[in-house]
Amino acid sequence: MQPVGHHVTGGRRAGEDLARLPALRHRRTDGDRRRSLVRRAVVLGAGVALAASLAACSSSTGAAGSGSSGSGVVASTVVVHRTIVIETGKMDGRPGWPRYTPAGFTAPAGATVVLTIVNHDDGTAPLPPSSPWGQVWGADATYGETTGGTELVNGSPVRAVPNDQVSHTFTIPGLLVNVPIPAAQSSADPVTVTFTFRVTKKGTFTWLCVAPCGSGATGMGGAMDTPGWMEGHVTFT
Repeated sequence: MQPVGHHVTGGRRAGEDLARLPALRHRRTDGDRRRSLVRRAVVLGAGVALAASLAACSSSTGAAGSGSSGSGVVASTVVVHRTIVIETGKMDGRPGWPRYTPAGFTAPAGATVVLTIVNHDDGTAPLPPSSPWGQVWGADATYGETTGGTELVNGSPVRAVPNDQVSHTFTIPGLLVNVPIPAAQSSADPVTVTFTFRVTKKGTFTWLCVAPCGSGATGMGGAMDTPGWMEGHVTFT
């Protein structure tokens, strides 16, 4: 992977003290207007304790936003391909508001999912040096739900994206999945991330971007605080 320069788009500020930014947001289930809960960034050394806390606070959700389906789905030989595009604010008509489109997908539980994320955003949303969100998650089958977890950036395998080069993440806390995404060279020269994984659990799970890529002094407003932009759902049937 080629080094990515430091670009700033929207409300992002490269000189912010990002160590003070929250690492994780949840979706509430009580109404149309969602307000995010925040948690402070944690060090990568938290390891399994961090993963356990994420799994506990972001379990799978049903149509009403609560409840969980059981594990035990048998892995299959089925391979499904899903594609998500990260548009810039100029592309989606709202300057400073990058957006994942579509905001979710459905796949059979037990199948191998090849998820392609095409990022047109050339702005970085740097993470604190100690943040774990630059690491690729999904290969740890500790909870027996997700396996595989391999990431390619423009065809080259990576285990992490340097924290200061992260543009966005595709993070499913309830499945211990984290896909760090580097910035594009330009909006016309996107970066392509391919993430291959398998989920052996049925349910609907919240995904979100944990990089501060929105507006405001902390980068947590605007697109970061609006469902369907930097947050959505994936369903495994």
